[in-house]
Amino acid sequence: MRPKTIIIAILLAIVALILFNNKEESTFWFFGEIRTSKLIILATFYILGIITGGILFRRRKKHPKEYAVTNPNPPITETIESNNSISSPYAPNALSDEDREFIRRD
Repeated sequence: MRPKTIIIAILLAIVALILFNNKEESTFWFFGEIRTSKLIILATFYILGIITGGILFRRRKKHPKEYAVTNPNPPITETIESNNSISSPYAPNALSDEDREFIRRD
């Protein structure tokens, strides 16, 4: 078992011992006199403390320090043909007749 699990188990056992050893009736003032068991009062405040601690000390997602755009597509490399001219897939001489006709219609 991990140390964190052991510590939590020990703390829960201590809480259970404290709660069940305080069964006698007591009065509690909350906008009036309420006569109830100490067990209920202690358990209620213990649960409220857990909820409050969970809200206050929750871990928030860390935002990245820098926002960057990632491009999954590799860059298009230009090829050098035999006559030392650079050929790009977007160059006018690389277009088909159909593509040239489509561009002319614009």
